[in-house]
Amino acid sequence: MQTASARLEVRKPFSLFTTVVSHGWYQTQPFRWLHDERVLERAERLHDGRVMLVRMREAKSKRRGHVQVALTVAGEGASDPGVADEMARRAAVVLRANDDLRPFYALCREVGALQHVPALGAGRCMRAPTLWEDVIKTVLSTNVNWRQAVVMANRLVQLGDPAPADPTLRAWPTPGQVVRARERFLRGVVRAGYRSPYIMELANAQKSGAIDLDALDAASPTMSEEELFKALVGLRGIGKSSAHFLMNLLGHYDHVPVDSATFAYATRVFFRGKRPTEKQIRRRFASYGKWQSLVYWFGRFEPKLEWWEIEAAANGKRRVSGGGGAKASLA
Repeated sequence: MQTASARLEVRKPFSLFTTVVSHGWYQTQPFRWLHDERVLERAERLHDGRVMLVRMREAKSKRRGHVQVALTVAGEGASDPGVADEMARRAAVVLRANDDLRPFYALCREVGALQHVPALGAGRCMRAPTLWEDVIKTVLSTNVNWRQAVVMANRLVQLGDPAPADPTLRAWPTPGQVVRARERFLRGVVRAGYRSPYIMELANAQKSGAIDLDALDAASPTMSEEELFKALVGLRGIGKSSAHFLMNLLGHYDHVPVDSATFAYATRVFFRGKRPTEKQIRRRFASYGKWQSLVYWFGRFEPKLEWWEIEAAANGKRRVSGGGGAKASLA
């Protein structure tokens, strides 16, 4: 088995751990977080079908003002030209390593409830390397508690090819692999229920070229909020809140994803136990402009595994997108 290495330089403040646990994707394969080692693993499928095992570890950088992420790539032909560089490119997408969040961190230093964010190296929301994976996992996370969403996502990964360097990890399935499995697999094995036809329609559309999530992903940095939102809600199974969540993963932070967890959090923290309207929640964060969703998300963040369970316990319920305990008021 061949191995290769690559490195990413990420501008401070940055912490691999706080980025990984920014939300629950790290609990879903092809990701695997090795907490004792502080290593993020992932199985990644190359365009030619080979599957690599990628390991990411935080390291000191010789470059001033930066943190290094060291990558080890293992698999058949891992040392072939371009393989390690491609894995590094994908890792940068996953960690949002190229984002310039300096204006957000300047805001954090001015807002008492957010001053912990730069100190923790928080602020980046980990995503999948493809919008295809992010969209399907978002569909599976809709109208279900988070633990069930994790189970469904990890069942779906059974369709992906195993990494020879560690067959316990499989690459995220391609649209073609999902199509060939048919809706019967989604209902009977994944237990995706009403989401099954949505996932099958998305897989067929991506496979046939009726939609192009890779092109949408690539174009998203230059799209307006309105354009990106319209494109996302046009996808089967993606509603308003899910679209705003995906926009957050794509680096558009203008809108808070308002769902049941958002209502529960706002009711408890901002409105003295009285359930607000969506308009009231949005008005609460409007002054933060293009950073609204990051202010909302990291105002709740705790640097712990499964930090969102803190709020779920406080609310007496377990929610899909619940966050951690609140800091000081963001009023």
